[in-house]
This record gives sequence, C-alpha cells and structure tokens, in this order.
Amino acid sequence: MKRTILFFAALAFSIGLSAQEKPVAKVHYQFKHINDTNKRENPRLDEVVTYLGQKGSYYTSYSSERLNQEVKKQMESPSFDGNLVLSKSSTAIDRNFIIQPEEKKILEIARFGGNTFLMDNAYDVPEWEIHDETKTIGGYTCQKATTNYKGRQYTAWFTTDLPFSFGPWKLHGLPGLILSAEDLKKEVVFEYAGFDKLDETNNVLIEAPDYAIKSTPAEVKKQEEGYRANPMAYMQAKTGGSSTTISSGSSGGRGGMTIVSGRPSGSSSSSAISGSMDPSKIKSLTVKSDNSNYKPSAIVNNPIELKP
Repeated sequence: MKRTILFFAALAFSIGLSAQEKPVAKVHYQFKHINDTNKRENPRLDEVVTYLGQKGSYYTSYSSERLNQEVKKQMESPSFDGNLVLSKSSTAIDRNFIIQPEEKKILEIARFGGNTFLMDNAYDVPEWEIHDETKTIGGYTCQKATTNYKGRQYTAWFTTDLPFSFGPWKLHGLPGLILSAEDLKKEVVFEYAGFDKLDETNNVLIEAPDYAIKSTPAEVKKQEEGYRANPMAYMQAKTGGSSTTISSGSSGGRGGMTIVSGRPSGSSSSSAISGSMDPSKIKSLTVKSDNSNYKPSAIVNNPIELKP
C-alpha cells in the first residue's frame, strides 16, 4: 500500500509539470502469437511495452530498443573494431498503437521497409465482464476480467494498485492496469514482464511521429504487399537504388531509425545510432540467434484481429 501511495504522489507531481503527454511509466510483456495455425510450434515472439500516461498509452516493440542498447554498448567500447555482432530471438511487431480515450482515438502506426505509416482505427472499448477471482502477478493483486473482442475471447488480469486503464495492444478500459492477457485458445498471449516508473528525462512522447505518412488501411496493405513480395526491390525503389546496411525497426521512442548507405534517416532521440554514434564506423553486421529453435513462420493465416 505504501508503494502505491508514493507512486500516486509521484504521478500527480510529474503530470503537473508537463503540458505534453509524456509517459510516467511503462509495463513490459512477453508476447506470443500463433500466426500460422499449420505451424503452431513456431509462434512469433517479442518483448513489447506499453508506455503509460494520464490521458493515453503507446504500445510498441521493445526488442528493437534492446537491440539499440546493444549497438550503443558495442560502438562505445574502446575495443570496437567496426564489426557488430548482435543476438536476436524475437520478431519485432510492426504495428504500434496509441490510445487516447478522451479524444476517442486509436491510432495505428505501421512500420516496414523503412517507412512509417499512420492510420486512424475505429475507437472501440472492449465490453468487459469483471469477476471476483483474484491472483497475484509481479507482487500486485490482480482481478480477472473477460471480453469478446475482435473475434477472440480474452481473459485479462488487471490491478487497481496502478492507476492506468490501459494494457497491451488495444486492450483497455478496465479500472486498473492490465498485467496479463490471453485469448481462449492461447494463440495470442501477453505475459507480464515488469513495470518501470519513468522520470521527466525520458525522451518518449505519446504521439505519432511527425514524419509518419498519413494513409488509409487499403493504401498501407498495398504497400506492404509490395514489400513482402520483394523487400530488396521495395527498399531500392525507396532509396533510389541504394541498399540498406542496417535497420533497427520500430523502437520505444518517437520512431525507429534506418541506416541507409551509412546515412541516418528518420532519426530520433531514442535511436542508439545517433549523435556521437557514427554509422560509418560499422564495417560489418552479424546477427546471431539466441535460440536456434526459434523459427517463426512467415505465413499469417491467423491474425490477431479475426474480425473488424
């Protein structure tokens, strides 16, 4: 209880100092999605995070931020010889969501092929049924809630100890923070992985990147189909024939960074390769898998949203 009271006080103070919507906390989840029902043993995995503000939330991948941190660590080392060696055992989600209940908005941010697209989603709140059952997750007392949402039946566990009505993905609208959620078939799973308070020095804003291309779902679908069919041709057309050296994908800040022919584009304060980090110092990049058994299917016949 003391921990909760102190956090409430810090939250109120932080909100009072800022006119912009900066997050005051973030919650981490281990995400699993069985995207191909013919290969249930090969789900997509990622570490995702929801940044939490008083008025809104921002859901995105965090594995790319971990990757950025490792790049920064290696490049700042006195022994760095230009050869980056990175480990990867997840697939960064390429869809981020901003939820703003007061404005009745859900914004979808799609990132692929070095582009960032912004789409409006229909604003809808899951119709939750709250149950008496409780359990402890991460030291917090959580209560059970269920809903049928976007074609799936979800069970979520939320805590009123943390004053946020948000959660992972589009799941929100409960009187407390959702710490875990999964659908009935366990095809979409968000498992609690930690909670962190943030101070005013964090460089994240709960807003769409100013360089995002305002688009419709149909336009983004067409672009993505072209990218999936031939990623190299898509990237070369985008960059005028130059090739991509390294891409950090979506990040936990105001946008990801793509390094094209040694030049940063779409840079942001959250990207590891920025400021004093000189991309021209990178001679080679080797990506190794942390888990040789991680072989996610590229086919998606079981999307998270089974119906609009």
